[in-house]
Amino acid sequence: MDTVRHHDAPPLNDQVKIVCSNCNSGWMNQLEEDVRGFLPALIQGTPCSLDAEAQRSLASWSLKTMLMFQHTHPSDVRNVIPESDFARFHEVHEPNASMLGRLGFMNYPPDDSVPLVDTLCQGYGNSQVGRVAWISTLKIGCMVVQLIRAPDVENGHRLAPYEALPSLRPMWPPAEPIEWPLPMAIPYELMTALAHPEVFDVTVAPIQT
Repeated sequence: MDTVRHHDAPPLNDQVKIVCSNCNSGWMNQLEEDVRGFLPALIQGTPCSLDAEAQRSLASWSLKTMLMFQHTHPSDVRNVIPESDFARFHEVHEPNASMLGRLGFMNYPPDDSVPLVDTLCQGYGNSQVGRVAWISTLKIGCMVVQLIRAPDVENGHRLAPYEALPSLRPMWPPAEPIEWPLPMAIPYELMTALAHPEVFDVTVAPIQT
């Protein structure tokens, strides 16, 4: 209990210069402001509660961050997410109806044995329809955020949210309040399996009237 652990890590200083100053200082900056009150608690694993509005803000900020991270990679890797999804986000400033989001918890070790920040993205599709779906996973400290982009659903249908688990909670569309930290942590060694599943597992259900 009296031991203090300290380590020095290199600063995270990835910058992408692909957005105009109006967007960068306007709606994109507002996304940063919207999560400023609770994001440190998520990263550090300290208690907080996320209502529907906070979940919406977190999902929008996460998508913005994931899309920006894509531009730190070569174009052939970046194209896992099609340009139309960038354009759509620029228009609506939040995930769309063809996306699901969930929030997970990971015990971050008190040393630098694992990266503070990971971002992993995988595309799905076939030669007939091209890349029509992708999964992007962002981990910062104790927080794991995953956004799933499915093919556009037909009118009268919707994506069914994932089941709530001890280590994962539905976040987009906004769901029940989330009490943080979650009761169970995702082991770091399972991060790759979570981020790169062999099967694209989503369910489409008719909208109940």
